[in-house]
Amino acid sequence: MSFLQVLSSEWVKTKRTSIRLIVFAIPIAYPVCMLWYFSKYNDPLSWQMKIYSGFFEVLTVSLPVIVSLLTGLISHQEEKAGNFVGLLAAPVSRAQLYVSKLVLLILLAIMDIFLATSLMLLGMDYILHVDNVHCGLFLQGALLSVIGSLILFSMHLFISFAYGMGASIAIGGGGFLISAIIGATVVGDDIWSFIPWAWAVRLSKIPILLMPEAKLADGIQPSELFLQELVKGIMPSIICFVLVTIGGIMWFNRWEGNKSHE
Repeated sequence: MSFLQVLSSEWVKTKRTSIRLIVFAIPIAYPVCMLWYFSKYNDPLSWQMKIYSGFFEVLTVSLPVIVSLLTGLISHQEEKAGNFVGLLAAPVSRAQLYVSKLVLLILLAIMDIFLATSLMLLGMDYILHVDNVHCGLFLQGALLSVIGSLILFSMHLFISFAYGMGASIAIGGGGFLISAIIGATVVGDDIWSFIPWAWAVRLSKIPILLMPEAKLADGIQPSELFLQELVKGIMPSIICFVLVTIGGIMWFNRWEGNKSHE
């Protein structure tokens, strides 16, 4: 069985589950709510910066909870289907099964984040009538949000299978608080690059530096600061994602279907 067939079968498994409801509802409902909120505020001088900051900050701070819920639901679904027997007895390699679930989650995240961003851009243009919408910077923010959240998918997929849906959601709730404090406030200015839950929040903020409305200290070049912050966030995000994914695959190859707390 090819990897694409395995990936397709994983998608079919989500039929008539709350996973699809989450995947299809959030990227539509979220930009609608944000457009309604920002329709009440109109500051021509910094309106677009506030929209960008608010849109991506709420989105990325919420990612730990959303990711923990999705991975938990996938694990719970397999557990209900014969206590993981169907999963472990599948005629494909363990590594292929694990990676297919991870890839499916990441693809869904890419689709949702870019769909939500695109709808927000359309709303800014046709509903809020924002002048000179920086579409390219918003799409950069969407891409950086995905990159910063990769570690969350890898980490929570392992937690969901090893310890269960409850543990995944509990850690996701803690990650939500950490991302809100370390990622979205000045408290994390010096340590955010060491905190996985803050990576998506901080990376998504970087394109703001290239907005004409951005105000930086004298002597600081926006392009130089942009590259510095980019490297500071992308390097640990990619390296840790690869390491945790490899570790998860190695563990899954030896897993017998029981949770660590049982």
